[in-house]
Amino acid sequence: MKKTPFNIDSLPAPKASFSRGLELEMAGHKLILISGTSAVGAKTETVYRGSFEKQTRHTYKNIEDLLASRGAEFRHVVRWTCYLRDMANYDEFCDLREEILGDHGIGRDDYAASTCVEARLCREDLQVEIECIAVVPPDE
Repeated sequence: MKKTPFNIDSLPAPKASFSRGLELEMAGHKLILISGTSAVGAKTETVYRGSFEKQTRHTYKNIEDLLASRGAEFRHVVRWTCYLRDMANYDEFCDLREEILGDHGIGRDDYAASTCVEARLCREDLQVEIECIAVVPPDE
């Protein structure tokens, strides 16, 4: 098994002891693990303070960029774990996620497994954090 940690220019290494993602090559498949990702910019600053919608959209964009750097897309995601600072935003989060996934051609019949919980996030100004697992088959 080959293990490759990675970061990307638009989302550099965090100031903590982890990488933005990890790629594992196993039996011709790529397993891509994306660490908890939020609405942070290229200088690891929080962006869109105070806007749950914009932070959610930016978080998904960061994840999309991380996946793309390893040849993966949202359609390859088999597991999402979502953390919300306040579950009062859950319905809005679900609507946004459905729209974002739909924009990538992913409908209800293709949804990955998912868990969403309320959590205290690493920064007070972050409202959402998402991690995921993607599997890219050998023929892609």
